[in-house]
Order: sequence, then C-alpha cells, then structure tokens
Amino acid sequence: MVKQIDTGSSYIHRFDDAMRPDLCRRLVQMARSHTAREGEEVAADALPWFDSDTFSYPKWQDEEVRRLVGAYRILVSQLICLCFREVVFPHFTDLVLWRPGKKMREHKDDGYEGDDPILKCRHYSAVTYCNDDYGGGETFIRNEHGGHYTSVPRLGSLVFYPSDERASHGVNEVQGSDRVTLSTWFTRDSDYYEH
Repeated sequence: MVKQIDTGSSYIHRFDDAMRPDLCRRLVQMARSHTAREGEEVAADALPWFDSDTFSYPKWQDEEVRRLVGAYRILVSQLICLCFREVVFPHFTDLVLWRPGKKMREHKDDGYEGDDPILKCRHYSAVTYCNDDYGGGETFIRNEHGGHYTSVPRLGSLVFYPSDERASHGVNEVQGSDRVTLSTWFTRDSDYYEH
C-alpha cells in the first residue's frame, strides 16, 4: 500500500512502497545487465549519463517490464496531479545505475541557458529507488524554508518535486554498492509525451 511521508514541504512529496519489490528487483537486474560492462572504463567524476550507466525506456526490449513501468508512470502522474492539481505526462524515463563513489552537485532539471531547449518542458522530476542495499545516495532537495529535505533511499520509494530552481537537488555520494533509480521527468505539454 502506497504511504505518503511528510517532507515538511508543500512541493516535495514522498511516497513509500510506491513500486512493487519484484518490479524493483527486475529493474536492478536490467540496469546491471544493460549499462556499462565489466572492463569498460568508467570515469570516477562523470555522471552516469556520461559513462553509459543509463538505459532509457524507449530502448527496453522486455515488453512485460515496459508494460509494468508504463502503468507505474501512470500512477506517478496521478500522484503528481493529486499533489499539484495539474495533469502531467511522462516526458523521459531513464533507468540509472550509480556506482560507488558517484554523486551529483545541486542543480535543477528544466535546463540552463545554453542547454537543449527540450529541457524546458520538464515540469516535475520523480525518482524511484529500486534498491537500498548501499550507503549514502540520498537525494537532497531544496525546500521553501531555505534548507533541504533529504530523501533516504528505501526500496520502492518515490520522491517528486518541481524541476525548476524551487527544488534544486543533488545526490550524496554512493557507498559500498550500486544505487539503481528510475528517474522520470513529467511535462504539462502532451506534445512531449514519451511512448
């Protein structure tokens, strides 16, 4: 049963037990088998999407997993709609493997000057934790009180927030083992719906 967790923020929302554990395990297995291979050089300071440690939804060949994650994305869009009172559509979905030592500085997801203009259609960012058998890897998100909400990874948990500067965010260093997340960006513009 999906359980909402109090974040102390009006625009940062967390739900535990949002994704079923069996689907989480399948996604972890898929991430490990489709991202950077053993023997591939992985730069310690590169973010996962710059060293082949991501696997985007349109490339998935497993039709059952695509169907299950498609249904899950509908659930997340409904939760966003309930919390923010606006209809959204999945724009981009990425399975991301974070190796030990990886981290990400604070940033926003709707782009900066000089970025690809497509990023402007990102209105909400959602992270689902597919595993929690590692240390660190917390998502820290700026809140309206001048501080940060820290989302501690828990298997199947979901956290979402606006993609703009109100909720700039980052990831603390991952320790011990791989961190696997399903990252999905949602848009209010149906022209950018990811099929």
